[in-house]
This record gives sequence, structure tokens and C-alpha cells, in this order.
Amino acid sequence: MPERGVRSTYSQAPVQILLYDGGGIVSSGSGFFFTHRADRYLITNWHIVTGRNFFTRAVLDKVNARTPSWLEIKTSTWVDDVGIEPRRFGVSPKRLEIYGNSAAQTDPLWLEHPRLQCDVVAIRLPKPADEPDFMHNSANLISTMKIPVRPGGVAFVIGFPKNLSVGFGLPIWKSTFVASEPFYDVVLGGELHGFGGMKGGTRYPAFFLDGYTREGMSGSPVFAYFDGIWDMNNPYAEIDVDAAGFWDRDDVALNASASEFIGIYSGRLPEQEAQAALGLCWRRELIDEICAG
Repeated sequence: MPERGVRSTYSQAPVQILLYDGGGIVSSGSGFFFTHRADRYLITNWHIVTGRNFFTRAVLDKVNARTPSWLEIKTSTWVDDVGIEPRRFGVSPKRLEIYGNSAAQTDPLWLEHPRLQCDVVAIRLPKPADEPDFMHNSANLISTMKIPVRPGGVAFVIGFPKNLSVGFGLPIWKSTFVASEPFYDVVLGGELHGFGGMKGGTRYPAFFLDGYTREGMSGSPVFAYFDGIWDMNNPYAEIDVDAAGFWDRDDVALNASASEFIGIYSGRLPEQEAQAALGLCWRRELIDEICAG
């Protein structure tokens, strides 16, 4: 890992997204790449590409009611100058169509989940020749390590809060905590029920994150972090260091640390739930299902 340079491959995953209509920039957000069956996809939120609140479908721009007609993604690029070596490296915006007819905003080109309601979309986007191999790594390919992902565990949301970036366009890391049991769906819009959990409302395939995230981070990849001892084949198995043959095992991480890609961040919540200062992490398996569907 270089001392002078990018020190974490996770910083190389996200891309900044600018949303445009005929009048200019509407808003901004975050996104990242995901590889499924050798195809690469740009992953971001539904509310980013539509400019509408995912839960209410109301236009997010309360002043001018503008919604995006196309995207610009800011990606790293090799710039070839004739007769100049070596090639220059930088970040440049690239237009990405999200509608078959951008002027009318019809015929959307993004993929949604075939069955479930989730604030996640995918747009197939092959890696261009002028994009360096070492940048914008697919979030699901950075590490295949499985770690324990538990309530109270640390999770990093990596994106562009308030359009902030550093260096040549690198993202900001915001630390959060897993705030609910990750296996269980979130129910929003329900009411208190005497027996069991919430009554009514709508179930969503996501879990809560607790952290001080800001606008512009919607669409960011989320990476859980764990430091300790765990079974690499079954992260939730009990570890007994006194068991016979334990010290001969090669499938246990001892006093190690690792990260795992666990989903995509979406900070938009209905008003009541937003007052609890919680954000949503939509599970990574949804992305596989969207790309496959």
C-alpha cells in the first residue's frame, strides 16, 4: 500500500453522480459499480434517477419541480495527449442516458427489482478503454471475505456528502453503526401493536443504519467492518478456542480485521422515521436479483 497515493481500495469504488435536465444541474448523488455474470452495472438509488421520493413518489425539488433527464458520472480517465508521455490521469464527467427519450423523460433505461419494492436501480455500463484498471473497482469484487455483520457493528458509507471530495475526486468515508437486525426487513408507515412488532405499514428488504450522513451520499456502497476472531466459512458460528484441533484449523481468522460489501445506502425516509436519525441499507442480494432479472 503506497504512502503517497490511494491507501484503500475501497476509496476507489464510488463515483460521483450529477443529475441534469435542460436547465442544468438538478442535484447530485453517489453510485458504484457492480459486476454480475461478467457484466458491469452502475448502481444507485431509484430516487436519484427519478428525482422523486421513493416512498411518496412526490418530486424532491420543492421549488421548481425539476427532475433529471440524464446523468453525468465523474470517473477516472487516462487522457492521451499526442506526443506527450506518460499519459495524464484525471477525473472527467461522462454523460449517461437514463431515458430512451431524454427530452420527454420516457422509456427508462434502468433496471428495477422484478418483484420487490426497493430504492435501488442498475444501469448496464461496460468499462470504457480510457478508464484505468485500478479505479472504480466493482464493490462486490473488492473482497470475497465473509465477516459477522451484527447490530452495533461498524459500517462505512463511502460517497460524496454535500458534493465533497478530496484529491482528484476521491470520496468521503462516513462511519455508521448497524442499527437493526440485518436479516429482518424494515417496516415503515406502521403503528404500534400490542402483539409482536409494528402493525400495518409496508415491508422493505433493508435494515437501519445509525450515523451522521448527509445529502449526496444516497447511492453509496456500504461496507461492514469487523475486528476479532471468526469462522471464515460460517461467520456466525460459535468459536471455541479450547476445542480439540482448533489450532490446526485454517478456516478461522485470528485477531484479524476485514470488510464486506453489504449493500447500498439510501438516506430518504418518511418524515416520522427520519426523525429517528436513521438511514436505510438495502441488502446486496437485491442488486444481484436486479441485474439477473
